[in-house]
Formats: sequence, structure tokens, C-alpha cells
Amino acid sequence: MTLVTLLGGFLPTALLFLAVAWWSGGGKVGRAQTLGALAEALVLSLLAALWFASLGSGGWGTLFLLLGLLVAAGERGCHPAFLRSDTTGKVLGFGLTVVRYALAGSFLAWRLG
Repeated sequence: MTLVTLLGGFLPTALLFLAVAWWSGGGKVGRAQTLGALAEALVLSLLAALWFASLGSGGWGTLFLLLGLLVAAGERGCHPAFLRSDTTGKVLGFGLTVVRYALAGSFLAWRLG
């Protein structure tokens, strides 16, 4: 896998993560959020490159869905109070993180797979 191919997978993923950060921040993205989104996209792109170069393309949807659930649970916590909460903002944020990772996985599968 060449560096150009890896960059081709990183760029749409980074743009997706920056767009989600901009949307969830109400149109404002600080330097820390930008660097965090870029670092997250880079790590996810490297993981996808490892996945597609060694294990093939099978099961990528499940992989990125599980990664999204793992990150969302780590960000918001998966304790009983969260699961019983009636605030739609927390549940929407949880779902947005899962969808963001699944969509990024589809971009990476398209470019790297």
C-alpha cells in the first residue's frame, strides 16, 4: 500500500471528522478539536490500512461498527444512568459517534480496500 493510497483514505475521513466536529460544536471548531479530529482520523486510517493489507476486506462493516460503539461508550460511558436517560442529546451524540465511524469505515473501504 503506497503513501498516496493511504492519504487518499485519510483525507475523506479527516474531512468527515472535521465536519462532524464543526456541526456538533455549533459552527465553531477550536484548535484542540481540530487536532483531535485529525489525530483520530489518522489512527483510524492506519488501522484500516493494516486491516485491508493483512486480513482482507471481509467484515469491515462489523469492525468499524464495533469501533464506533467502543469509542462512543468510552466518550459517554455506558453506565445504567446513561442507558435510562431521557435526554435525547446524549443518545443522539452516542448514535452520531457510531454512525461517524461506520461512515468513515465505508470511505476507507472504498479507498483502501
